[in-house]
Amino acid sequence: MKRVTVLEALRLSEAYLAGRGVEGARLSAEHLLARRLGCSRLDLYLRFDRDVEPNALEAMRGDLRRRGERYPLQYIIGEIEFVSLPFRVREGVFIPRPETELLVERIEALAGERGEARFLELGVGSGVVSGSLAAGHPAWRGAAFDVSQAAVSCARENIRALGAGDRVDLFVADSFDAVAGGRRFDVVASNPPYVRSGDIDGLAPEVSRWEARAALDGGEDGTRFYPAIAAAAARLLRPGGLAAVEIGDGQGSAVAGIFAAAGLERIEVRRDYNRLERTVTAFAPGEDGTAWTAST
Repeated sequence: MKRVTVLEALRLSEAYLAGRGVEGARLSAEHLLARRLGCSRLDLYLRFDRDVEPNALEAMRGDLRRRGERYPLQYIIGEIEFVSLPFRVREGVFIPRPETELLVERIEALAGERGEARFLELGVGSGVVSGSLAAGHPAWRGAAFDVSQAAVSCARENIRALGAGDRVDLFVADSFDAVAGGRRFDVVASNPPYVRSGDIDGLAPEVSRWEARAALDGGEDGTRFYPAIAAAAARLLRPGGLAAVEIGDGQGSAVAGIFAAAGLERIEVRRDYNRLERTVTAFAPGEDGTAWTAST
C-alpha cells in the first residue's frame, strides 16, 4: 500500500468531502483522522510527516464514505462538546447545536447564584441542558423528559457520566401532564422543535435526511410547542421562577406574546452572536424571597 502521511491524508480527505458538498470539509477531515489516530485535532499538526497506518487509513476511508453521503459528523464521531463538557450522541437523538449554549448561559445569568434550585426541562435530547445545569451547580436538582426513549437513554448515560445521575430524574413523556401534581420548580427550560414544517426539507442533508423529524418540526409557523411550555411554566413555577426557551429567528415577538398571555412577566427576547433571535426568558409573578441575579 502506498505510503500516506498525515498531511496527505488530510488534503485528500478534504478534497473528497468538498467534492461532495460537505460544508467545513477540512474540519470534518481533521475530526475523522484524529479519531482514527487516537489523538486530538491539534495533535495532527505535530504529526504531518508521519505515516498513517494501513488499518487506520482503511477505517478512515469508511468514515469518509459515510460523511460524503452527508451522514452527520457528530454521529460518526459519537460525541460533541457542549459548554466544555463531553456528551455522547447517536443516530435517533437530536444533535445539540452550539447556539443552545446561549440558553444555558441565560439561565445561569438569571439564576446561577441560587444556592439550591429545582429545574424542569421539556425535550431533554442528549441531556446537554440538564446535564450542564446539574454539573455546574452541585446543589441543583432537576427533572427532564422527552417523547423519545432513545433520547432519554442517551441523556441518562451522559448525565451519569457527569456525576449528576442521582440529581436529575429522567422519564419518557409527551407532555407536562406527566409531571407529578404539586411539584414546583425554580426553572422551566426547553429547546423545543421550532423549525417550520415547510422548511425542513430545505435544510442541509445532514439534518433533513438523517435527524429525526419529530425533533425539528415546530408546526406551520414553528411555534407549536410554546403555548404548552408557557402554560406549564405558569402552573409549575414557584413565585418569581424562571422560564427560558430557545427559539428560531423571527419568532421572538410571537413567543413573547404567548408567554404574556399565560401570565408570565418580565419577558425578554435575546439575540445570539449572529444577531439572530435565540432565547426568550420570563418570570412567574411574585417573589419567593430568594434573590435572582441581575439580568446581564
